Amino acid sequence: MPLNCIQKNAVEFINGPCLILAGAGSGKTKVIINKIIYLIKYCQYQPKNIIALTFTNKAAHEIKLRLLKYLDIFEIKQITISTFHSFGLKIIKKEIDFLELNSNFSLFDEKDQISLLKKITNKNIKNNTKLLKNLIFTISYWKNKFYTPSDAQLLSQSSQEKDFAYFYEKYTIYLRESNILDFDDLICLPTLLFKKNKIIKHRWQKKITYLLVDEYQDTSHSQYELIKILTKINSNFTLVGDDDQSIYSWRGATTQNIFLLKKDFPTLKIIKMEQNYRSYGRILKAANKLISYNPNYFKKKLFSELKYGNKIKILIGQNEEIEAEKIAQKILCAYSKNKIQYKDYAILYRGNHQSQILEKIFLKRNIPYRISNNSSFFSRPEIKNLLSYLRLVINPNDNYAFSKILNVPCRRIGISTLNKIEAFAIKKNISFFQVSSHPEINNFLRQSTLEKIKKFVSWINKIYLISISKPYNILDIIIHDIQYEAWLSKHLKEPDKINQSINNVHTLSHWIKSLIKGNDIEKPMSLLEVITKMTLRDIINSEKKPKDLNQVQLMTLHSSKGLEFSYVFIVGMSEGILPNSKSIDENNIEEERRLAYVGITRAKKELFLTYCQTRMQYGQKLYTLPSRFLFELPEEDLHWDKNFF
Repeated sequence: MPLNCIQKNAVEFINGPCLILAGAGSGKTKVIINKIIYLIKYCQYQPKNIIALTFTNKAAHEIKLRLLKYLDIFEIKQITISTFHSFGLKIIKKEIDFLELNSNFSLFDEKDQISLLKKITNKNIKNNTKLLKNLIFTISYWKNKFYTPSDAQLLSQSSQEKDFAYFYEKYTIYLRESNILDFDDLICLPTLLFKKNKIIKHRWQKKITYLLVDEYQDTSHSQYELIKILTKINSNFTLVGDDDQSIYSWRGATTQNIFLLKKDFPTLKIIKMEQNYRSYGRILKAANKLISYNPNYFKKKLFSELKYGNKIKILIGQNEEIEAEKIAQKILCAYSKNKIQYKDYAILYRGNHQSQILEKIFLKRNIPYRISNNSSFFSRPEIKNLLSYLRLVINPNDNYAFSKILNVPCRRIGISTLNKIEAFAIKKNISFFQVSSHPEINNFLRQSTLEKIKKFVSWINKIYLISISKPYNILDIIIHDIQYEAWLSKHLKEPDKINQSINNVHTLSHWIKSLIKGNDIEKPMSLLEVITKMTLRDIINSEKKPKDLNQVQLMTLHSSKGLEFSYVFIVGMSEGILPNSKSIDENNIEEERRLAYVGITRAKKELFLTYCQTRMQYGQKLYTLPSRFLFELPEEDLHWDKNFF
């Protein structure tokens, strides 16, 4: 892989802390891969002592695949290449004896969190989606700051904060008693363990001789603390990121981590990668001008040796439908005249709701499209049910899984029975599963109900024993025993939904078998490892990639990060949309500007920015103003199209 001069310097700097500020399209993955190869082939680093952390499973998988061309399979298997959360999980499993956990713990995803918090909060919160999301964010914030529920209570000032702290405590107790971890725990628990136990900390510091981190700008406070601890002895690390593409503050990411590095590591080497290999010059000029309005400690200026390219076109519609019609007309015209494929186009927007008008017009105009809305395969009801069965088999103390599947398929065990089990579990400080076998259960359940529950518990125990000897077939056995496909057919009724759900069930079974079996790159896994891996979304989606389908790609600006397209439309360039109303009200425009910057730098050849003069909101017509970001672009490189339909 040929490297330019700056990339070569970045690869060969290995003694001490290094921050690579990699601008959009500058080849950061290429540098990470070459650096791993350089460390092993030329610097005699042991693969088992190299750790490369990413933020997505897709990125980790891509690094492994690209390394196959230069390293043998044995070397790649020894290198730890994973997401932050998968790495945290690895530490937890290794050090389980020093944590207040049983080794068969379960993992909570975001939907599990929401379901639990709806259950334990009051009506004001559970019926208010905005407030519920705020509570989830606040709990995550407290965890990442290493605040206990007691700390949160002391720090809380408003009545809402005090309520949140109270529910944080209830949430924490529930997880602990059910032997469950959430995603934040996967970073916070190892970090806290290292802070408390010097022997364990020193052992991991010695194990890691070189650390690489991709997308460093997306790290949270706890992830930064983990990086600091792990690299304390030799400070040999390379962190690759771009502060101009930091767009995940709502997930706990903070750009301050980039600025803290210089303070915490005074000998930090900063390398700027500014040559872009993706976009034409005019697009990069616009991106540079826009981001220059943000205060920035590390100034960068992207440049390209590709052609300059056409002017950036600003399309204006009288309303949302005309805005969408103009986009459709541009695409159809290019398709018929210039044979530009639909798959070469991406339409990016601030919020998912903006896709509705586009879909309507595209359907009318027969333009094929695909919406990327990040809906996970694992969040589908038929899949979550089966994963809950497996979770309960592995961890009988998982109260959430127990309550989710006790009556799925229907066993005629009502909610009042589950409430009685829960009340008794709290009284005796035992799990729901243990209640089912407790001698006093006869005192509060009818004989007919008791028989159903005991039959269920007995069957789970039987499945557990089978899972030890036949993990490969365990899901098929569960599906057969509970007559799951017949239940789906009866429950869903509509043929299309039935077929889709049953196909999903077969896909899940196939994935579990393939993970248990292993392959040339991945080692065979235990059933517990498979379930935790799936909860972490550590699996490659089997659907065709967007590039394989001749369809226009519709997605949010957040979802577009890391992707590239020949032709890009950014729609809804209006005040109140981009930047959105909340950021305007809170005078917090910088992240919105970075989001627009990310969108612009997805375009390789041509960029279109669109807005409309009026929008419908809650049945009312609203007059809108063009986004301030349009006026922060170089005027000489814009072409304003003012021809209305």
